[in-house]
Amino acid sequence: MNYLLIILLTFFAAFSRFAPHPPNFTPILSIALFCGISFRGKYIFLIPLFSMVISDFFIGYHSVIMFVYVSLLIIFLLGKYLAKENSYNSTIVLSLSSAFIFFAISNFGVWLIGYPKTISGFIACYVAALPFLLNTLISTLIFSSVFHYCKSFNVKEREFVHNR
Repeated sequence: MNYLLIILLTFFAAFSRFAPHPPNFTPILSIALFCGISFRGKYIFLIPLFSMVISDFFIGYHSVIMFVYVSLLIIFLLGKYLAKENSYNSTIVLSLSSAFIFFAISNFGVWLIGYPKTISGFIACYVAALPFLLNTLISTLIFSSVFHYCKSFNVKEREFVHNR
């Protein structure tokens, strides 16, 4: 297991939340997915969660935090158990699924805490969140593509060196 990569991913995810960025445009969902796909360690699921805890300590905790953390755990498990092949198409499908999972779970928490508990309150909550969904989709697709390419490049490089 590459511990340096794990440490770098943790701090990259945490510090990306401090850098100026559009709302919900961070690599955290992609990192949760990538950790599930790429690492087999027992406690690897802690990377995205620890990244959030570090950054939330400085940014501030909020009332929907548990819904965010649960969605990251589910995204990690999605990568761990559903990524059967290392294809770009699989990465895209899992990335899109991750963004929608995060959107559904985190906004369910927003609805429970800040909107009327009615159908119209539920719809209003999710409609208000649609602009954030676009940023989440774009960032997750971009970062997951970069992680997929880096992983594929690393595998091909190892095969090249091994076959020499």
